[in-house]
Amino acid sequence: MKGWIGIIFFYLTFLFFFPLEGFSQPNFWEEIKTKARGLSNLPFREPRSRLPSWLEKLSYGQWEAIRFDANNSLWREEKLPFEIQFYHLGSIFRVPVTIFEVVHEQEKKIEFLEKSFFYGPSIEKKPIERDIGFAGFSVYSTDWQKKEYCMIAKFLGACFFQGLTCGQIPGITARTIAINTALAEGEEFPFFREFWLVKPKKEDSELELYSIVDSPSITQACRFIILSEGFSTVCKIDTQLFFRSSPKKIGIAPLSAMFEYGENGPKVLSDYRPQVHEADGLLIESATGDWTWSPLENPSRLVVKEIAKGQLLGFGLVQRNRLYDHYQDIHRSFQDMPSAWVQLNSGFLEDGEVELVEVPLKDDLNKNILLFWTPSKTPFAGQSLSFSYSVCWLKGEVPAEGKLGKVISARVDRTKTSQGKTAMLLSFKGELLEENAALGFNPVVHVLSGGELLYATVGWEAQEKTALLEVQIQENGREPLRVEGWLENTGKKLTERWYQELFK
Repeated sequence: MKGWIGIIFFYLTFLFFFPLEGFSQPNFWEEIKTKARGLSNLPFREPRSRLPSWLEKLSYGQWEAIRFDANNSLWREEKLPFEIQFYHLGSIFRVPVTIFEVVHEQEKKIEFLEKSFFYGPSIEKKPIERDIGFAGFSVYSTDWQKKEYCMIAKFLGACFFQGLTCGQIPGITARTIAINTALAEGEEFPFFREFWLVKPKKEDSELELYSIVDSPSITQACRFIILSEGFSTVCKIDTQLFFRSSPKKIGIAPLSAMFEYGENGPKVLSDYRPQVHEADGLLIESATGDWTWSPLENPSRLVVKEIAKGQLLGFGLVQRNRLYDHYQDIHRSFQDMPSAWVQLNSGFLEDGEVELVEVPLKDDLNKNILLFWTPSKTPFAGQSLSFSYSVCWLKGEVPAEGKLGKVISARVDRTKTSQGKTAMLLSFKGELLEENAALGFNPVVHVLSGGELLYATVGWEAQEKTALLEVQIQENGREPLRVEGWLENTGKKLTERWYQELFK
């Protein structure tokens, strides 16, 4: 009897210290949060690149030439509703993320296989003799029209991820968190340390992913539920943050985009393209049901704007201009890039605000716009915060905005600076405007700071079914110009609120 007790004790001890691969976990999300919490109690461990030198020395263009063989996609042979393709390490992507497949709550590490990739002719390839891991992965789903697989999500670099619908190209980028953005001490970039991909069933319409994000200030547990709905791709996110230290600022549900120039400012004369941007404005929905549109800017200096405070329902970066003729870029189809809308669920308190960061940009190779929600109170070391929200990547408008008239362009003329005058021309389109065109519109314009209103007048262009609001303001030159406006009839708002900040 004593012998059997000894054997059982030895076996249980072995399992405790050396758990078998695929050990069943009854509540996977709770296990991920527990692991992230435990990691936060340990000193931060800086990730180190252990790549062969020839991979580290690749240019970005050479790295792009390394392609994953779609025939080796995870779950392809079983013809499941989703499949996964992986990104190779190299060039700027030097830190591997460990990726597990989860089947019946049992995890198994996905090994790197050299034969799963095609290497471009410009690469002087050498043998890879060990498992180097992956830079990230993309999610493919069955196209509801063509019944073919198409990319709907991409997780690659730091804690960045993107979504899109079938037929679109990636544009706006999301992150799991932003830390110390636009502060003098520099931004901190958390990174995906591990991923768990839950194998879907044939009847599933959603894909479930888990991850742990790490950085000197935080660890973060994330659960992603991804579903494709034809004209939109939705990523439902639950996240719990554990703070090692107290960062000065955190950004929740951050979105970033590139905006070089558009209709609201001067174009680059040396560029043949009429407009260059991945989004042309930001949209906010308040708990009162009001909608605010603010055009994006490419400023001459770093600008941080407090856009909205109080209880909010959602915010996003939107690409409203969908005509190829307005971009004329055959390589980057800006008109086909998705808008991104964040629907807030829980954790976003009234004492927070939506903040917009705009960075000067001289080319279209980087993203210079960052939008996020930030709490008013700085988190402290040892604290834990939880948030739940969804990011929806869209082909068109945000459906919830309904029939309200929308700002389709906001042109600004500041050429009369010697006189201190600024002129603006706003174009509004929408069903409510068409329905009330015969009654006329009343313009409501408020100069919140930086000057005083000289006049505001509105006209109706019947052929284009567009309301045109012309505004002229006398600037005082002492502070940034902040202005808002909308159109109404008999006290009823017919359009969203237009809000704009202009800096010298």
